[in-house]
Amino acid sequence: MDLEEFKTKVIKEKFGINSEQFFNIYTFVDFGNVRHWAKEFWPMENKYRICVEIDIEKLGKICECIKSQKRFFYYGYYPKRDDLDWNHPLNLKYRKSIARVNKAKESGFKKRTKEIKMIPHYDEGGKFIGKMPKCNFDVEITMDMLMKINKYDSVMLLSGDSDFGGLLSYLKSKGKKIIIVCTRNYMSTELESVKDKFIPAELLKDFLRFENKNTPPVKAEE
Repeated sequence: MDLEEFKTKVIKEKFGINSEQFFNIYTFVDFGNVRHWAKEFWPMENKYRICVEIDIEKLGKICECIKSQKRFFYYGYYPKRDDLDWNHPLNLKYRKSIARVNKAKESGFKKRTKEIKMIPHYDEGGKFIGKMPKCNFDVEITMDMLMKINKYDSVMLLSGDSDFGGLLSYLKSKGKKIIIVCTRNYMSTELESVKDKFIPAELLKDFLRFENKNTPPVKAEE
């Protein structure tokens, strides 16, 4: 689906976002959450790991289509390992995560990023079972929404995380309009209760598909 077809079939016919109801929109993309839409959209291709990705540039195009005044992108990056070869799997993770952050910047987003932490995990008997990546942006998103509260009239959040329920309820009490974009399976009751508009991410499936498996050149994190 190209951009013009997307504007006609999705934005105008299904989104129902008009400037009279939703104006001066600020968009907040929790990409750690959004990236996993791909597992629901294309389960066979992404059965073991995400191979068919969400296109970050097209997320930016969606923001342009709805005339979002500002857009923010939250995503962590794996640490760079100078003690390992540049093509080592751990450095490959670093390169790919940095490439996503850089692509967001190139696509018009204000990027918010930090290093992913590897947290030790233990079984019930106290035996070490490995390290798990941890990097959420609940605090950063909350701070940005609150600190900019006088600059926008509507918020579009790309995430289904129930932890944002209290924050969005507060924004609504201040007269803000709330647009939620996430998959139907992950639309939480907390967000359902405060939204003015829910856009099922499934409507974006054909438009957002990105299959370029080549790793783009990356520069060091700024």
